[in-house]
Amino acid sequence: MRFALLFPGQGCQYIGMCAKLIEEYQAAYEVFEEANRALGYDIRSLILKGNIEELTLSKNAQPAVVTAGYALYRVFEEQIGIKPFCAAGHSLGEITALVCAGAVSFSDGVVFARKRGEIMHQAMDQKKGRSGVVVDLEVSVLESIIESIQAKEYVTISGYNSPRQFVIAGTQEALKILDRELDETDGQFIPFRMIPMKADAPYHSELMSFATCELEESIRSIEFGKTNFDIWSTVTGKIIGETDSISEILCNQLVLPVRWNQVLEQIAASGVELFVDIGPQQITRNLVRENPQLPMCLSFDDEEDREKIIQYIKGGGVL
Repeated sequence: MRFALLFPGQGCQYIGMCAKLIEEYQAAYEVFEEANRALGYDIRSLILKGNIEELTLSKNAQPAVVTAGYALYRVFEEQIGIKPFCAAGHSLGEITALVCAGAVSFSDGVVFARKRGEIMHQAMDQKKGRSGVVVDLEVSVLESIIESIQAKEYVTISGYNSPRQFVIAGTQEALKILDRELDETDGQFIPFRMIPMKADAPYHSELMSFATCELEESIRSIEFGKTNFDIWSTVTGKIIGETDSISEILCNQLVLPVRWNQVLEQIAASGVELFVDIGPQQITRNLVRENPQLPMCLSFDDEEDREKIIQYIKGGGVL
């Protein structure tokens, strides 16, 4: 029975994530201990009893999400003991996926996530552009509107989350025009400051090109190895191959769109019967459920779902 693991990006963090996991599983406890040592500060305390405003800052949220994702994976590995057919990560989640697949050490991955968060936060400080989400609109209609705006201002689809949910990045004026244009459609524009990520910057677009050199510098010291299972990149839309440069893919994340929905559809076409959301909350699971063409998705962070996952995988695809 083929199943795939999905790792979420920034925005799924919450205070108290993995608290019960740390109490019940030594493997999860050890992950948080290693995160503290690698980062040089007590991220566990911030995650378990800090305040949400501080945790939401990219420099904290990104290492926190990678830590929680890896802790969940270690428990999954302990309870299931079966290697996934493949995996994919949404933006930041690609780092978690690479850690879980053994391509990069957890300590290197979590430190890189911290640096990535710091760099991405600079885009907010420098006000290079803004982001938002468009919902309830067909992609062809949205692409047509985007194309018409591009003649005046820079704007692009920076994330394909589901068949009817898209992340948009662009100049402030471009997003104002887009908001007005959507009044003539069934679509709705939601500014990023109104959603959990609260990171109003033009991530995954050309407006982030100023940050790629600094990110490249932070990657140079990381040693990448082979993956233990296939990882689909939402940057290239393909499985990361032995000849691919993982560092180049991670740098290109800043300036290229997240092709999440397209990758999930390709994974489904490969015969995968179950998606397992390995991350805090159920954001990834809920995104998968927006596409009726995709197989069932269950969240390992949800205790009820967790029992179903164990039963389904160990029972050979029977609930």
